[in-house]
Amino acid sequence: MESDRERDSSSSGPKRNQLVPLAPAPAGSSGKGASGAGSRGRRQVTAACEACRKRKSKCNAERPKCSLCVRHRTDCRYATAPTETHSQALKRKHSELQDRITPYEELFGLLKSKSETESLEILRRVRSGADVGSILRHARDGDLLIQLSLAPESRRRYEFPYISDMPASILVPDNLYLRSFVYETTFHAPRSHSFGHDSQREGYGDDRYLKPYHAAQVVEPNFSNVTVSKWTSVTSDDQLLRRLLNAYLYYQHPWTAAFHMDYFLKDMASGRSRFCSSLLVNSVLAAACHMSREIPDRTKFWVPQTLGYQFLAEAKRLWELESRKDSASLTTIQAAIVLSIVATTTAMDKVGTSYLLQAITMAVSLDMFSASMGTENEKLRRARAFTAWGLFCWQAWQQFYFTKPPFIRHPPDYPLPDPALDARWYGEIWIRYPLGRRVFATGVGHVVRANFELRRLMNDMAAEMFEADRPPRSTVAQVLDCKARLDSWFAHLPEPLTPTRVVLPDHIKIHLEYYGVLIGLMRLPLVESSASASAAANLEATWQGIIHHAEIRLETLLRLYYLRHSFESYDPLLMHWLMFLGDVVLQRLHHHQLHHHQQSGAGSSGATVPLDLESLRSTLILCAKGLYDQGLNYHIGVLVYRLLRSRMQASDLDLLRTHILTSSSPSSASPPAGADAADQDPPLMMQYVQAQWLAPIDTPTGDPSRRTLEYLLREYEKLSLGDRGADDVSEISSTASPGP
Repeated sequence: MESDRERDSSSSGPKRNQLVPLAPAPAGSSGKGASGAGSRGRRQVTAACEACRKRKSKCNAERPKCSLCVRHRTDCRYATAPTETHSQALKRKHSELQDRITPYEELFGLLKSKSETESLEILRRVRSGADVGSILRHARDGDLLIQLSLAPESRRRYEFPYISDMPASILVPDNLYLRSFVYETTFHAPRSHSFGHDSQREGYGDDRYLKPYHAAQVVEPNFSNVTVSKWTSVTSDDQLLRRLLNAYLYYQHPWTAAFHMDYFLKDMASGRSRFCSSLLVNSVLAAACHMSREIPDRTKFWVPQTLGYQFLAEAKRLWELESRKDSASLTTIQAAIVLSIVATTTAMDKVGTSYLLQAITMAVSLDMFSASMGTENEKLRRARAFTAWGLFCWQAWQQFYFTKPPFIRHPPDYPLPDPALDARWYGEIWIRYPLGRRVFATGVGHVVRANFELRRLMNDMAAEMFEADRPPRSTVAQVLDCKARLDSWFAHLPEPLTPTRVVLPDHIKIHLEYYGVLIGLMRLPLVESSASASAAANLEATWQGIIHHAEIRLETLLRLYYLRHSFESYDPLLMHWLMFLGDVVLQRLHHHQLHHHQQSGAGSSGATVPLDLESLRSTLILCAKGLYDQGLNYHIGVLVYRLLRSRMQASDLDLLRTHILTSSSPSSASPPAGADAADQDPPLMMQYVQAQWLAPIDTPTGDPSRRTLEYLLREYEKLSLGDRGADDVSEISSTASPGP
């Protein structure tokens, strides 16, 4: 047996050595598949077809059809690319969907952020079948064109309606503003400051003299780190809320200075409530809705769906809660000032006066008119002092224009700091213009201090010459003394606010108010004296000379304001002086018409039309356009525009229709003029009007009660009812009953 085994083993050895080597394994095969007895091995696949996945079968992933789908005669589809796994395919599809969704998200963002007119244009393009890419390109190209139109070399300026030139009546040699840098830059006027080249001019290459103020962006204070939505329940859109705060900072804060902006923003960002509160934030946002052009229907403060209404309603709710507390707070006083401003712009200044009186009572309880401000904390003292001066000056401004004695006889004992020595007391706003690199300071310190000092003079004049429930009276000595104080204030304006350098709206308004206050002072009725007739005539001539001198400067300033910045942005003070100048022009046109009729009745061969008649009409059209534009921001502007328009002749209404309707922006409301356009006017909403504001017009009787906005609107309503047909009466009569 052993020999047989040995023989077998010896005979098998040579055969093993002669075996042929195995061929290499095919690519993709697995070594594990060959280990089991009878196992052939299976090629790994990256992803099975959908049919095999559904059957839970082993797919060989052959394309275009796998073997199992061929055998079962089923449709073979793959959800993946040839080299993709299912997870990779899911990632790819998610990325593709994201690329498709992003343009729609951008489109939705445009609908949220653009103005009402631009949003309607975008919707029109969507409904016309335009694809999302072309719509976005159109919007981006439009924004780019707007920025390019504001490039420094373009020297953009607005054009006067009707007649594009300055009227000859204001081009007088002693008009200081014809030598201003803004005038020379705008008109390329001959150099008047001994500069050899344009590059030596003050305004050369300076964006402030070349671009409108509303084109700039606020750089500092920076709102990017502020979550405003924590302070209001109206909306959670922080981008919109930040833009509204920017609008308030831009258009309202330097002029009324109700609170210290730096303290307010720092506490808002940190969540502290020492210098910030929900009441103050909602009040500011309610006011800012009138200043932001992107807010639709911002004049319709009575419509609950508008954003301004909702912020105001929330502010009123919080005000009721605060009013129940035993102790007053600084932010509540500040909110009362802002709410008073909002009420004034909505023709409800009687309500605004109520807020103002409550703010004064609270400020007195905190001892905010003393030098110590009722506190030993330096930061709180500075914040209270700023608000105390803002409160004092707001009531001074209001009472002066209402021809009533002031509520606060003396200014705060805390002295106003010099902006050059303590600029932080006032704060600063820094802006940058499109395509520009330079950042400009707006000079808040100089503006606020100049305003405070002017309002102090106005407060003194109101205390000396106005009495409650009696027409204002003054003596020659009083008027001359007040004029001397005004002239001294004007002569000591800081360098950035001098006549040659003014350029920003807040700078120009300081000069507008100086001349306006001077005219109002000279128009006050004088106490009868025993002077001779010749002396009285000389005095009248002197007074009229001063008024005429001031009217020329005031018109020049309004025209420069329009040329550089237009009248489109929120500015209630602008409304006041546009109404004043419009009334002056209407009276001159009326006197010309009377003179013409008298000459015709006397058998004259026909009077020659004065050369400046068309210039007067151009000024009237400009004033009407300004009031119309302001009426797109706040309701009292709508009312004042209607009052001015109601006094215009048919020929002037034709000019108004032509030059406002054709030149107004697409966002403008109804056609502004003419009998056929009157039916489309927004309603007067007389049930809300509670206004003791005195229109700056000259009346024959001089009775202030006949100049209140409320009285003038009642008279206008009577005329409208008499002139309109039966079909037109329903609209006005529905709003004729005043509210409580």
